[in-house]
Amino acid sequence: MTDPLDLLVELARPVRHEANNLLAALSGTAELMQRARGASERDIARAERLTDASARLQALLHAYLALGAPPPDGTPAQAVFAGMNPLVRLSVGPGRLAEMVAAPVLPPLAASPAALQATILRLAREAAAMAPPSSVLRLALEPAPGGAVLVATALPGGEVPPPVFLAGA
Repeated sequence: MTDPLDLLVELARPVRHEANNLLAALSGTAELMQRARGASERDIARAERLTDASARLQALLHAYLALGAPPPDGTPAQAVFAGMNPLVRLSVGPGRLAEMVAAPVLPPLAASPAALQATILRLAREAAAMAPPSSVLRLALEPAPGGAVLVATALPGGEVPPPVFLAGA
């Protein structure tokens, strides 16, 4: 029997392709609704919500499917980090704000994109469990001697897990 993770990996790209087709149809319909003659303000507001929901769904689906089919080795850490934003927001819990900031320049990392994804999600969940529920969680990926460091901060304050060092390649 095939491992469910193997199935996720096998289906990730075709699911992403089909989802993109469906989201393009939704976005196109929303755009037509916004441009329709005689569209009421209410219809235009609905179309804007549909456009926003489609964009958020696309980002979430791409981030989720990237867990099964991670970006290729050599993908810049900033790109992997940015792609995890929708999943980090889900991981910290409903109603809690999460902020992600990556330094514009980072060295290549030894960790694979899949390992970096797992580290980001683990740190986000640990920080959410430790920090006060009303705090905003901030994850930052910053350069450090010999690599980079992934830091969680609770704003305005609170306990968080220790930073995670990521060795350079």
